[in-house]
Amino acid sequence: MSHDSTMPIGHQYALAMLVGGEAEVRSVAHDARTQLTLDAFLRVQDEEPVPAFLHSALCAMSLPTKRPTDDTLPIIREDGKYALAINPRPVLQTIDGRAQMRSMGVPYGSYPRVALIYLLSQAVTKRSRDVYLGRNFTDWMRRLGYKTVSYGPRGTANLMREQVDRLLACEWQIRWDGQTSDESAFAVRDVKISNEYSGSLDRNGTFAREIRMSEIFYNHLVEHAVPLNEIAVRELKGIPTALDLYTYLAYRLPRIASDKGQPISWEQLAKHLGNAADTKRFRQTVRETMQLVSSVYPNANVDMSGRKVVLYPSPAPLERKLVGAHLRLAAHSAPSKGTAIEVPRTVPLRKKQLPDGSAKVAFPEHSLRYGEEARPYLDLGREKGAPWDVDQMAGEFRAGCPDFSRPRSRDEWLRMWDAFVTSYVKRRQERSQ
Repeated sequence: MSHDSTMPIGHQYALAMLVGGEAEVRSVAHDARTQLTLDAFLRVQDEEPVPAFLHSALCAMSLPTKRPTDDTLPIIREDGKYALAINPRPVLQTIDGRAQMRSMGVPYGSYPRVALIYLLSQAVTKRSRDVYLGRNFTDWMRRLGYKTVSYGPRGTANLMREQVDRLLACEWQIRWDGQTSDESAFAVRDVKISNEYSGSLDRNGTFAREIRMSEIFYNHLVEHAVPLNEIAVRELKGIPTALDLYTYLAYRLPRIASDKGQPISWEQLAKHLGNAADTKRFRQTVRETMQLVSSVYPNANVDMSGRKVVLYPSPAPLERKLVGAHLRLAAHSAPSKGTAIEVPRTVPLRKKQLPDGSAKVAFPEHSLRYGEEARPYLDLGREKGAPWDVDQMAGEFRAGCPDFSRPRSRDEWLRMWDAFVTSYVKRRQERSQ
């Protein structure tokens, strides 16, 4: 099969998967010399989608990608009828043993984006303003997909902690203006994501374990939540522009009605992604970033080859099937006209058969509360691990399991998980006595 190298690599992978399966996908990746996008594509295709959510205004208008020159000044974003202001208000802190009012600054980079998606996803999924992060910061970081958690001055934990503090301290003003003369303007003013949170002090610093989302923000979030795929977010978690592009496309593409698409200027896209100006460097960066984004969201039908970006109607990220006109095969191998292209899902990809006929699989990498593949582990954890948190147990299991990355049969994983849960509960009970 010949591949069109002008289309995003994720689209090439999708077509290759439909024609020749994983072997054909690997061939495309080999020719393109890109291992990162291959790994991302296969992981997202292998896993059951895990629902995640972000407020539509935060999909349309992003946080700064880098630390602003003066990070104590408000950040203002505009997108047609939307306007968003992020104001880093001073908060009461204990500094050198004295209570002081000090601005934390605006959040920036990839860490607050990942944290924000988690916080909002928990609130929407559980239909509750109360979000519980976990018993300790390391466990929470691992839930977010960070396999290595370090506590040095520039360690991942401290960088994330700083950005979460900035998120919680900021006021957000989101304004919606009516699009016609008879529509009245609507505004949400002086909204904080949370105005009540508590935590703990330990040897590694503070940890805001429990967050109560402000009622006005929570109510608006439930009404304007955009569905994402947590597995895709994990693959993009280290690249702010990739997260912004993914969430922006997840918001815009399913809402486009015309088959002719919606053209936008590069200047408009730059504003969405937190860039002030349209430059050749920006175009090159976004086109390169789109390669990775398309690998985790191959249904995203976007043309970035011209003087304008054209957005076409596309399924939402949680759609399991590979569909859409941009993924239809050439005439010699295409299905009949009007037939949606679909990857058979009877057997998840990349599973190898053991001699007894059972399949080798990986232990679920995401929350055990979502997906059919995780259900047996969730049920066992709840049955034998009560009252302890199942995902916390799973995080410690992943961290302590010897040769964890090696695929095993599901029966073997369940035996190991059963033994671990039993041991975990016994240890916790002994500590509490």
